This record gives sequence, structure tokens and C-alpha cells, in this order.
Amino acid sequence: MSEALSWSGGTIPVRRSKRKTVALHVRDGAPELRAPWHVSDTDLKRFLSDRQDWLNRALRSQAEKREQKPDFSQQAHCPLMDERLTLQLSRGARSQWRRDQDRLYLVAPLLDKPHVHHVLADFYKTQARFYLTEKTLQRVHTEGWENHLTDIRLRRTKTKWGHCTATGRIQYNWQIMMAPERIIDYLVAHETAHLLHPHHGASFWNEVTRLHPHWQDDRRWLHDNGHRLWL
Repeated sequence: MSEALSWSGGTIPVRRSKRKTVALHVRDGAPELRAPWHVSDTDLKRFLSDRQDWLNRALRSQAEKREQKPDFSQQAHCPLMDERLTLQLSRGARSQWRRDQDRLYLVAPLLDKPHVHHVLADFYKTQARFYLTEKTLQRVHTEGWENHLTDIRLRRTKTKWGHCTATGRIQYNWQIMMAPERIIDYLVAHETAHLLHPHHGASFWNEVTRLHPHWQDDRRWLHDNGHRLWL
């Protein structure tokens, strides 16, 4: 159940449930309180007051990250793993792309951000379908894990770069193709390790270390720069 709490000249959504504690989340620049049924509005306001500095920092940080998201309609290059492709934009009735060595030709009805990113999304999905599938299959073949993998899927998700289900289906966020190749290799190591270890316990991280020894640096890079990879 959702409601709204008056706060600082505006309102903050409150989502109540059977949870036991109060939590404050900020996503896409919008704060939200999650609270148990029994917590009063007075207690929620006290909770917010105690965390006002944290909330202000979180809102500023997310605003800065939104400003750092790329607008490829205004840029001359776009990343693909360790490559830097030169963008050539032109108008046309049919949206399409064509790569010629280190040049990427994009055609769209309008050369604004939504149309250019729509064509780029198709380009990155195509690259992800090839490279992520190849890297994943190569990894499971090398380790002899073929019987554990059931499917590979691509999706654009808001919070996760990858996911592995208990049934062996691995899902990747195709926007990872804008990251350096070592970051992609870390993601593949992370998700394929879940085929044997469906948790984040010590045995899982030991497996990741064996597959990708410098995973800590690459995980930190993804945390610090992941917002730059969103179309």
C-alpha cells in the first residue's frame, strides 16, 4: 500500500508492508520510504529528519550521475568494449545502422537523442547477443559446466548488470557492451560462477577469484562508472 508523507515543502511516497524496519530509498532522483504498518507519520518524520543530510547527498549524487549519462546525438564517438567507434549520423526514413571497421553509420528519421539512442540500442543488442553468448559458452565449456547452463538472455534492467537463476538461465544487461572488455569478462565470470554457487557466500567469491583474479578492481569500476553506460 502506498501513501504520501508531507516533507520539506513536498511529499515523499510511503510504501507500507509487513517489513520490520523503516528504510529510505532514492532511485532516479526520487526518494521513497518503506515502512511497517504500525509506524506513525510522526516517527517517519523523525526518521527522515535524522537522515536529511544523507538524503541531500544521495539526491545530489544522482543528479550528477544523470548529467553524466551520454547523449550520443551530440558526440562524435561511442564505445564498444575496448574500441572507440566514430559515429556518422544521417537522416533517413528507416532507422538502421552499419559498421565499417572503426566507423558506425547510424540512420534515423530525426537526429535527436531518442532516435539516435533507439538505433544505438539495436546495435548494442546485436553485439551483446554475439559477444556475451560467445564468452559465456566459452567459459562454461572450459570449466565443463555445460549441463548447468540452460539459457542466455538479454534485457535492459534498471539495477542489475547480470542475473543467474536457480534453473541455470543467465541474463545480461546488453548495455554492458559499452564497458571495457575486462569489465565484461568479470561480469561473465560472476554470472557463470553462480551456475555452481547460487549465492554470494565465500565459495562463490573464491570461484570468481579463480575465474577472474582482479574482479575487485573491475567490480569497483562498474560501481563507479555504470551510470555512464545507460542509453
